[in-house]
Amino acid sequence: MNLFNRLKYAVTGRLPYGNQGIANIGGQLINNFQNTRDYVQNGYSGNAVVYSIISFAARKFATVPVYLYQVQDEASFKRYKALLGSGQPTTKAAIAEALKVRKKALKAVESHPLIDLLKRPNPTQGGAAFLENLYGFKLITGAGTAWANRGGQEDGEPLELWCLPSQDITIKCQRPDFLVPVGYVLNDGYIANLRKEDVLYWKYWNPNWSTNGAHLYGLAPLKAGAMVANERAKADRTSATMMQNQGSKGVLFGKGDKGMSTEQRDKLQDRIDEEVNGGKNAGRVALANTDLGYIDLGRSSSDLGLESAKRLSKEDLCNVFGVPLVILDPSNSTLANLESSMKSFVTNKIIPEWCGLRDDLNAWLIPMYKSSGKLWLEPDFSALPEMQEDLEKQVNALSKLWQLTPNQVLDHLGWETNKNDENMNKVYIPASMIPLDQLNAMGQDISTDVAKLTETGFIDYK
Repeated sequence: MNLFNRLKYAVTGRLPYGNQGIANIGGQLINNFQNTRDYVQNGYSGNAVVYSIISFAARKFATVPVYLYQVQDEASFKRYKALLGSGQPTTKAAIAEALKVRKKALKAVESHPLIDLLKRPNPTQGGAAFLENLYGFKLITGAGTAWANRGGQEDGEPLELWCLPSQDITIKCQRPDFLVPVGYVLNDGYIANLRKEDVLYWKYWNPNWSTNGAHLYGLAPLKAGAMVANERAKADRTSATMMQNQGSKGVLFGKGDKGMSTEQRDKLQDRIDEEVNGGKNAGRVALANTDLGYIDLGRSSSDLGLESAKRLSKEDLCNVFGVPLVILDPSNSTLANLESSMKSFVTNKIIPEWCGLRDDLNAWLIPMYKSSGKLWLEPDFSALPEMQEDLEKQVNALSKLWQLTPNQVLDHLGWETNKNDENMNKVYIPASMIPLDQLNAMGQDISTDVAKLTETGFIDYK
């Protein structure tokens, strides 16, 4: 069963393809004023650099695990969101404090239908593939759109989650303020009205506010980087043309008044083919015994400045999408620079994006489950390899503080403590350490003890 069959309860009927002006009583369908289809076809699918940036970022985004929790302490929960809610951790101390507070605020839920749904959103995708598609659409079109299949029941629990093509989504808003969407329309030759409660429209902020509702659509990064992307595409096409069109590089001509006869020209051409053209003559200087001129028919990519233009456009596109250039061009960097760039990318791009999706998912999905208490979806950024380095340093530092009990160490790391074992609440002193003033102390006289043991027969040195 395809997606449109699942949408059949919301289908209004087949309308002319490309019809964007459908009247509704008390409402209006707003055109998608961005050329998002062009972003998909020529931006993502037709530009190698844009494809590399978006596919890399989307795959990395999908590696973040997300877990379901039960809120057990409202005060700690509010403090946790204040410490790390925006996704922009200020200091390492703030991160450590946030993890510690989260342990008190949230309790992991072991079993719930929402957990199963996130693992397998629909029959064709796993959780990682769904997140990769959702974030990929947001990077390309400015918005990631998902639809919850509730089995045709307005108040039903979600049975499936489907990622919709954002370039084919039209937003329906209410007159006269055009501030809040009242519904969505999937327009791909088949028009389907979708309830706003069933649709997640996760978008970038769009400052192009207008009473026609253009601001309701996410601002695509490619809209800001369109000129740079076009520049890169033209440079790639020019380079490819130069590689494919390996024709004559120039023309030799006689400078005399009478020129050359056909026979003379053919003989000269044979000699050029033998002594000038071909790989065996690369770098060879050829001489002529007559006064000849030369017309240059082609220029190298260096002469045209293509390599410089391609490098600069690649750097600009990386800046548009928030991906460090080093990640896409690791050959010109050290391992330390690459690791630092990956950590910066995760901290400044992936984590803030995930925090935005986290808030939207909690506002959209959680209310669909009526009798589950106060649930909260939370990504675990500590599982990312780029965040493990700080954790390793923190563990090594805590291991040197022997004054702390094992439970205090676990609590400081934000991990679950062991309250059932009393030994976890004891302070352990390193046994290998002795005071400096006892280092040269004389050994104790044990001759009396040895004599007694000898008399009893336990020690026999004879």
